[in-house]
Amino acid sequence: MVKILICDKVELDQLSLGPTVAVDYRPEITRDELLSVVGGYDGLIVRSRTKVDREVLERAVKLRLVARPGTGLDNVDVEFAKSRGVTVVNSPESLVEAVAEHVMLLMLGISRRVVQADVGTKSGKWEKSALVGRELKGKVLGIVGLGRIGRRIGEIARVLGMSILVYDVVAIPREVLDQLGAKVVSLDQLFSSSDFITLHVPMTPDTARLVGPERISSMKRGSVLVNTSRGGVVDEEALAAALKDGRLGGAGLDVFEKEPPSGAIMGAPNTILTPHIGGQTEEAQVNAITVIGEKVRAFFAIG
Repeated sequence: MVKILICDKVELDQLSLGPTVAVDYRPEITRDELLSVVGGYDGLIVRSRTKVDREVLERAVKLRLVARPGTGLDNVDVEFAKSRGVTVVNSPESLVEAVAEHVMLLMLGISRRVVQADVGTKSGKWEKSALVGRELKGKVLGIVGLGRIGRRIGEIARVLGMSILVYDVVAIPREVLDQLGAKVVSLDQLFSSSDFITLHVPMTPDTARLVGPERISSMKRGSVLVNTSRGGVVDEEALAAALKDGRLGGAGLDVFEKEPPSGAIMGAPNTILTPHIGGQTEEAQVNAITVIGEKVRAFFAIG
């Protein structure tokens, strides 16, 4: 019988692993407890709380699969797992719609100054003449990373009448570009030509501080940066400085270098800061667990 340890909170009925799987559900398991018992399991299901690092993997002598509902694998040493013959799976496809809609929400919210309007109105002010916004139609959207989420954002943006520039380190099929009416450009050209920029890249040594002082200074005056990928991709201090001196028109951040965030970005103007909720919709959370359940059953050939 396959033995699986679930280390974080999930809805067991949505996993649907079936009666032939021995499941230990321990969502509050400590690291020391994990290290002491992990050697007895064929599979682990974790979310972001549990770190599956080299030490854990070395203890996991029977382990064949690590499954992570959702997108990020920052808490799993994927390369070391592979070196030990352990397969790592996640379910990024389940969060596409939720994150794409959140990106559009941030872009629209900043453009129409929704937060300021809400706060002012609730405090008894009527600042109609002062809250002049901008429309997305006719603007240039730069998408850095044209994976599933980037493509979905491109589809929505095209319907709204935006022009689309894209950059990726991998080749983008011509049919995808044609579908979006998008143009591939260099990263430098994307930053200097876009009215809105949205980031969709993993956190790697190559992408750390990808958006630093030099790249921020190259952005169009009044442009808007949105990041729902990984916090370390953006230099928050440099971004805050550009917002404070008025060079940028705004920023929408759902991820941060340190979570919860602190520092200069907390006081920067024209921002919408959300607590890593891009994938936090009812539908996405159900889909993330359901898809992982399907992948676990397929891996262990569970009927």
